[in-house]
Amino acid sequence: MTIYISIPITGKCELSQRRKAKMFQRYFESLGHKVVNPFDVGEILKEICLLTQDREPTYNEYLEEDLCNVEICSHIFLCEGWTESFGCMQEVDKSIKHELKILFERNFKLE
Repeated sequence: MTIYISIPITGKCELSQRRKAKMFQRYFESLGHKVVNPFDVGEILKEICLLTQDREPTYNEYLEEDLCNVEICSHIFLCEGWTESFGCMQEVDKSIKHELKILFERNFKLE
């Protein structure tokens, strides 16, 4: 099972969202699953753009990369607030088209 973490980022405290994504990543990995964390995806994309084009990626480039990663997963994990996030909604649309199983944060309360 490969799980994509869909978490709102724009307009949120990035550090808080990073911590939350990492917490769920560790949880799912402890169960033996592969996890795609959008913050990790973003860091790789940022490095590539800085090295090859001497600039940071645009929002659309981040989103495009995230959507490509959704396609390689079997599940999508929707964090609280996903319905108010354009990016998350795009990820949900892609996951429906690719028939991913959908998991919701409200069913996984970790402390």
